[in-house]
Amino acid sequence: MTRILIDIVTAILVLSGASSEEDLSESEMERYCHYAEHPLRINIASRSRILASGLMSAYQVASLEDYRRRNGDVLGVLELGLVDGFNAKVAEALGIFVSFESTRPPGAREDRRVNQTIMLRTGVRNKDGTAAAVGAKYHLEAGERAEFNWSSRNSYASPGFPPGTFSAALYGKGGGKIILGDFNARFGQGLAMWSGFSMSGFPTESAFHRNGTGFSPTGSFNPSLRGVAAVVDKSRWTFSAATALRPADDSFRLMPILAACRLGRRGQFGLLAFCDEAATLSADGTLGLGHLTFFGECAISSRRLQENGMTILRTRFAAVGGASWAPAYQTRITALARYYPADYHSAFAGSVRSSSKVADENGLSLGARLGRTGFTFDAARHPAKGGSSFKGIFQTEPSFALNRITVSPVLKLSSRYRPGETFQWRNEIRIDLKAAPDAPTAGRAAGMQVTCRLHLLKSESWARLAYAECGYKTPSDSAAVQLSAFLRGTYFKTGSWNDRIYCYERDFPGSFSVPACYGRGWGLSALMGVKLRRTRIRHSLYLKGSIQRYPGTGRAASSELKLQYQAGL
Repeated sequence: MTRILIDIVTAILVLSGASSEEDLSESEMERYCHYAEHPLRINIASRSRILASGLMSAYQVASLEDYRRRNGDVLGVLELGLVDGFNAKVAEALGIFVSFESTRPPGAREDRRVNQTIMLRTGVRNKDGTAAAVGAKYHLEAGERAEFNWSSRNSYASPGFPPGTFSAALYGKGGGKIILGDFNARFGQGLAMWSGFSMSGFPTESAFHRNGTGFSPTGSFNPSLRGVAAVVDKSRWTFSAATALRPADDSFRLMPILAACRLGRRGQFGLLAFCDEAATLSADGTLGLGHLTFFGECAISSRRLQENGMTILRTRFAAVGGASWAPAYQTRITALARYYPADYHSAFAGSVRSSSKVADENGLSLGARLGRTGFTFDAARHPAKGGSSFKGIFQTEPSFALNRITVSPVLKLSSRYRPGETFQWRNEIRIDLKAAPDAPTAGRAAGMQVTCRLHLLKSESWARLAYAECGYKTPSDSAAVQLSAFLRGTYFKTGSWNDRIYCYERDFPGSFSVPACYGRGWGLSALMGVKLRRTRIRHSLYLKGSIQRYPGTGRAASSELKLQYQAGL
């Protein structure tokens, strides 16, 4: 069978709806990499535990529970792909982040083993002077009932070491949970509240629809909310409540959050209310009718403002909704409409949008997917700013095998038109090529690997970027010693900052690096890693070095050396 998943990053793209690594964020990379190291046991974990992971939507979790009640445990990737709400591609991607351990036999005690992981990271950079940075993470799991996260780091620009992120969660047998400390809150389509990562633009058809997972703990270096949250499951109803601390002048104020969600056989319906600088109320729903799926959310936001020496109450209504039609396997067409007033208060919103922050935007979008080929088109208008934007993206991802080598080329064409700007057009063509030997484990690339990219862009002037990367990974995940090494060379030439090209660069597990390439220059980066599994304690050590040079431009050269150690028990 031809593999379409070459590495963990490609699996993340499948599950997130992003079209390329540049669409992602560091917090998403941290979350997925955590579950790659600590797979979620979907046959044992409670519903609230699976939802908290963010790997599946509420409908997928309910469908999985129903399948297990009727047929028993899911025993592999192929079987997971047959469950309603999943398909072969999604199941193969999830295979990297979940495990299929069977539930314990009758009479056996609940697994309460304590698993711990500690990560230490340091780096030194030389760019107009030398600076150092450090970071640390700690994660603890007590069976499927409790987990604790702590993480903190500084940066090259800020040498102080902050207290960081603290997050503790307790999971009940009935599906409820309590979270203390930092947490994420993701509801509905994100029109009212969507903390953490929120992808902008419409890179693929899958990005049109959000899958809210409610409250969940976080170990991210960049937390969103801090306080206490609780979730209670009653049959098909889920009730959630939280209180978050929000800064107010020189003190803090409390922000209450209340939510209720009903999950039915054909979809779900939810209500959300919270009060911060504005009082916000929203209603969202997803309805499945055979090959058709309807989804949407509407919200009302009211806040007090001072205008002309008077206090007024300004209330605004916003809405987003769409429909998706899947007439055949791996075929889907989705349409979306949105209305975001200019003064809609959207401090926590993370709904789909083109170039705004869920405000001052009216738009229509269309996306389609046929097998491994897809396109999206978006038209947006910004009434307050007096501007508009039109963007189309076409992408195809054929995959084939040559002498047991999986070759996965990706062609992406995009064009953006903004009539009100000086440089109205921004056209791009990008070709990626990945090659790796077929792996016995789904989605796990091993052996020698080659990745190349050619990226051409025309805006203010022509810009170009090319890189080639070769690497090696130990073939077996069960090997006592696992090695990996990657070497990349990059060349770029752009006319100005308006022509910059963002290019993902391989980094430590859980790290994310997407430098902006502009001007003229080249770079080299090398990443080496070793994992030891000889004893109960699992050790991993990574070393990365990189240099960037800008000959003839007057820009300062830079170099960086980073080290990361992780131990798991």
